[in-house]
Amino acid sequence: MKDMRLRIFTKYIAKSLLTLFAGVLGILTFVIFMNHFIRVMNMAMSYGTSWSWVASSLLNLVPDVFCLSAPMAFQIAILLTLTGMSEQGELIALRAAGFSFKEIVRPLAGVAVILSVLLVVLSNWITPHSYQKVLNLRTEARSKITKVNLEPNTWLDLGEWTLYIEELDPATHEARKIQLIKKADSGALSTKVNATRGKVVLTDTAIGLELHDGQMQRLDEKDPSSFIAANFDTYTLHISLFRNQQRRLRVGEMTTTKLLRRLKNTPLDKATRNEYRTEISMRNVMALSPLILLFVSCPIGFSLGKRTNKGWGMLFSVIIIFCFYLLMTLGISLGKKVGFLAYPAPWLPVIVGVFVGKHLWKKRLNI
Repeated sequence: MKDMRLRIFTKYIAKSLLTLFAGVLGILTFVIFMNHFIRVMNMAMSYGTSWSWVASSLLNLVPDVFCLSAPMAFQIAILLTLTGMSEQGELIALRAAGFSFKEIVRPLAGVAVILSVLLVVLSNWITPHSYQKVLNLRTEARSKITKVNLEPNTWLDLGEWTLYIEELDPATHEARKIQLIKKADSGALSTKVNATRGKVVLTDTAIGLELHDGQMQRLDEKDPSSFIAANFDTYTLHISLFRNQQRRLRVGEMTTTKLLRRLKNTPLDKATRNEYRTEISMRNVMALSPLILLFVSCPIGFSLGKRTNKGWGMLFSVIIIFCFYLLMTLGISLGKKVGFLAYPAPWLPVIVGVFVGKHLWKKRLNI
């Protein structure tokens, strides 16, 4: 009989928890995601990217946003579930019916384990891959020469080239009196091309020029004070609308497997090694946070009386989340400064959580 009641209760509390978790997760994800959405749209407007670029950027941000919002949503859902049951007298009724605290916590712990396993996979492998794609997309957007409009009587900046067209027929792409200027890295004139007529075609990635009846002047590398000049009948030129940009590989875009491999096989300075180690620990602390948050939150939820409303549950959730992230930030900072603490220091909120949770459970069970 009790087994049947236990199954019914397990389904009930799991359903209550998951309903609240989904609702809070949706709100937190929306709030965090909107911040990224605004930044992505600002970049899209500034660099003139396509809607596919925007969609791809936002899609690849989802794993990172979920890893950040899921532990907080789970923490809030736990205390809202328990305070709701306390407010309606359900916890007292369950205890009176012979249910132990272990039996009440079991379905909550099951959800926490599933969530932690999911976060382990996301934090260590999937999120770094997605973050790398986001950074690549941002580099691509910054490298593209945007707002390219072929207008007559206007000097057009094309990166290392500057283009001037006196007359242009948009329908046939025929142009007259075309000038191209290329400057060296020092800023001095490097190459100059003049053509009486030609054809200019603009695409999303490049500008193609077919020039006729012109002259090219190029700076003599051996003697910068003289030019080499040559006349041409036809000259074809392709100017890419992308600048070459190199970016430094960030620790957040490397999977945990890659970080461990680099720590083992690549000579790294002390600061970089500490950063890699704290990053590995931080990812796993975040992944296991639902279990620690559950361990700390349950005795608090069981201690709340019948007159307690869900507002108290929300308040305690905010305090617990704040303390957890504060301790983790302190641990990461300490780990980056002290080499032998790089691995263990980010686990500070877990260590403190275990001691605090153990004390709260002992106090709860002795009542």
